[in-house]
Amino acid sequence: MLKVGVIVLGCVPSGVKQILHRLYEELTSMHQLFGLEIDRESGEVTYTELKEVSDAPYLSHAILKVSSTPVNYQWNQALAPMDMTVVIGDAHAKEIWQTSIANKEAIRTLFVPVSIYNNLKGNDWTLGYDTALNSITQNVLKVQDTIHSLKYDKPRLFGFSIEGNPSTNMLQDLSLAVDGNYLAVDYEEEEITALCDAIMKRYTYIKTSNVLIYSEASKEVIQNSVISKLDVDWKYTEIDEALCMGVNPTAIDRILANELADEVLRWIKNNCLTGELTVQKDGIQFK
Repeated sequence: MLKVGVIVLGCVPSGVKQILHRLYEELTSMHQLFGLEIDRESGEVTYTELKEVSDAPYLSHAILKVSSTPVNYQWNQALAPMDMTVVIGDAHAKEIWQTSIANKEAIRTLFVPVSIYNNLKGNDWTLGYDTALNSITQNVLKVQDTIHSLKYDKPRLFGFSIEGNPSTNMLQDLSLAVDGNYLAVDYEEEEITALCDAIMKRYTYIKTSNVLIYSEASKEVIQNSVISKLDVDWKYTEIDEALCMGVNPTAIDRILANELADEVLRWIKNNCLTGELTVQKDGIQFK
């Protein structure tokens, strides 16, 4: 009988609970499944045997909370009670796993990529991204419905500042979904002028409003280098990470969660060595 641990670092997007449910369903008849949580204040780890995991997708019923990641943490000691440990996490969590966990010969771990921002290197897609896109898009469209119905003396421009670490691809995907404009995370100076021109060219006699998607880190650039050059009525709102998480995973994220769960189960059942899963366009790979 194996002791299999699961720890979540960084974030718990839609779909993670589905992975846990699959592990519970297929492992607990032969093995023990534990949820690991590292306390943010004390750094102590709690091991909770998972004896019942609902398949309800809602995040409000999540089983595991995000664990803290103290500097110079003794991962060998924390994970030693487990025969194998599944590390579910985002881009920051992967850095920790690569530098402080994966190289420990005494413990066996599998890194599973999840991120609402789709910003993990080596992955074409991440669990939680589609749900985040859908959640943000629906909120932007609601605002668009309101501003399109109102007429102002000036063209209206409504900004959506995305909290956290959205990738340029995410900002681009969102702008395409809502027919708006975006500023790249790693923008060049000439792109500011191009963005201003692109925004103004979209206004017509019929279309008197537009939206602009950007990272929260770029809000001062937007205000000082973009809005200051435009003769528009400007309003903006902030999209926090809680809204990006969504409530119920989309069909795409549910499919991806099941595919990831299949690979995790294969890793456990084959008693594989430490490695990571990556989500590629042609499927999930283990390396």
